[in-house]
Amino acid sequence: MNHSRTLKGTLLVLALSVTFPAMADNNWQTCKEKQQQIEQQLQYARANDNQKQINRLNRKKANIAQNCSNEDLRRKYTLRIDKLNYNLNDTQRKLDKALAKKDSHKIAHLQNKLNENKIKLQQAKQDFARFEQAEKR
Repeated sequence: MNHSRTLKGTLLVLALSVTFPAMADNNWQTCKEKQQQIEQQLQYARANDNQKQINRLNRKKANIAQNCSNEDLRRKYTLRIDKLNYNLNDTQRKLDKALAKKDSHKIAHLQNKLNENKIKLQQAKQDFARFEQAEKR
């Protein structure tokens, strides 16, 4: 039973890790914010008569208009938070094990990792809250 649970958890982390590497920070914006940012970049490109950049931004703008969904973004946020919660719990479990064995080297390493995971989770929750607020505007 434990092996099944561990395998499921590992598969969840692997599945989620495939989802997130391609996401840049600005992917956490609402669809409207993405459109506004591209429009600003287009104004700058037009002012500098950079036709190559104008063409690229127009394609990007059309892609966002056609494919961007705040529901998809919301799902990505919640998946990110779920992944970070899983990592936090996994690290806590490993730390508990190291504490029981009194392995001071692992304890220090895992305590640092636990603190990092807490910070990442807190940031992800703040990002999600910002997204939720921005979407209401």
